[in-house]
Amino acid sequence: MSEHDPGEQRRRQQQTEFAESVTGTIQPSPDRRAEYVELDTMGSPRSSDGSANKRQLSVEQTLDDSATAVEDTASNQHIKIEYDAGRFSLKKLLRFVGPGLLVSQALLDPGNIESDISQADTSGYKLLWLLLLAHILCIFVQSLAARLGVVTGRHLAQHIRQQYPRPLAIVFWLLTELAIIGADIQEVIGTATALHILTGIPIWAGVVITAVDSFLFLYVQRLGVRVTELVFGLMVTTLAVCFWVEMVLIKPDAREVIKGMVIPRIPQGSAVQAVGIVGCVLMPHNLFLHSALVGSRKLDRREETREGAIREAMRYFRIETAVSLVYAYLINMAVVVVFCKAFELMRAEGVAYVASLAEGANVLSHVLGNGSKY
Repeated sequence: MSEHDPGEQRRRQQQTEFAESVTGTIQPSPDRRAEYVELDTMGSPRSSDGSANKRQLSVEQTLDDSATAVEDTASNQHIKIEYDAGRFSLKKLLRFVGPGLLVSQALLDPGNIESDISQADTSGYKLLWLLLLAHILCIFVQSLAARLGVVTGRHLAQHIRQQYPRPLAIVFWLLTELAIIGADIQEVIGTATALHILTGIPIWAGVVITAVDSFLFLYVQRLGVRVTELVFGLMVTTLAVCFWVEMVLIKPDAREVIKGMVIPRIPQGSAVQAVGIVGCVLMPHNLFLHSALVGSRKLDRREETREGAIREAMRYFRIETAVSLVYAYLINMAVVVVFCKAFELMRAEGVAYVASLAEGANVLSHVLGNGSKY
C-alpha cells in the first residue's frame, strides 16, 4: 500500500493519537518540531541570527529518540533498562527500586518524628487513620511525579523553566528554595539533637558535625546511584527495625491500634496535629525530587520500543513507589504506637514527661530501659 494512500495516512494518525492518549508522550509533526526548536525554555523566540542560547533546552532534544537510545553504560550515575516486552519480573523490579526509597526517607525526617510524638501525646491512636490516608494520597501524588519524569524525560524544575515566563519561574524557584531551607533546618537541628542524646555533645557542635557530614553524603553520590540508594536504604531499614522491635517490646493494645487506623475521627483539640500530619507527608519538594530521581533509569527510547519501555517503566515505578511509601507508613505508625503506649505507662505511674523529640529518648529509657534510646 502506498504511503500516500489516504487510508494509510488516517491509520497512522489514529495510531499516533492512541499512543499520545495512553502514554502521554508528545509526537509532533515536523512543522511543529521546527516551531518548538525556535523557542527557548522560557517560551521566548531565539535571537534573530538563529544562535542558540547555551542554557537552552529544546523540546526537540527530548523528543528525539535517537538522542536517548544509546546511553553511557560506563557511568555509575545511571542504570540502563533494556526493554524486552516480557511479563512482570521481580528481577527487573529490583532494577527500578531506589527512587521511591529515597523519597520515603523525607517522610521519616526529624520533623515527621516530632509530629508522630505530638500526635501520640494529644490524640493517642485516634489519628492513625489520617496518617494512613495521607500516605495513600502521597503514593498517588508521587506516582504522578514519577510519571512526569518517565514520560517526558525531564524533571519538574525543567518543565517549570520551559512552560512559565521567566518572572514566574523565578518565583517558583525562590519558593522552592525557602521550602528546602525550612526542611533542612529540621534535618540539621534533629541530627544535632540525636548526637546530643547519643554522645552528650552540645547542640552547636552537633550542628557543625551535621554540616560537615552533608559533604560526606555528597561524596557518596560520586560512588554511584546504587551506592547512594543502598546507604539510604540501610538507614531507613535500621529505623524500621528499631521501632518495630520497640513496638513489640512495649506491647500496645492491638484493638485500639486497629480502631485508630480504620475509624475516622479527630479528637477535640487535635486539629493542629491533624494538619501537621498531612503537611509532614505531602511535601511539594518531594515532587521535584521524585521526578528527577527516576531519570537515573535510562530507558530504551528508540522509535520502535519507546511506547512499550515507557509503559513498563511506569508500571514498575508505581509498584516501587507504593511499596516504599507503605514502608514509610509502617515506620511512622510504629513511632506513634510506641510513644502512645509509653505516655500511657508514664501517666499511670504519675511520672511527668515532655512530648518532644529532644525528650523522646528519656521517655523510652524510662519505659524500655537505657538501651532503647540508641
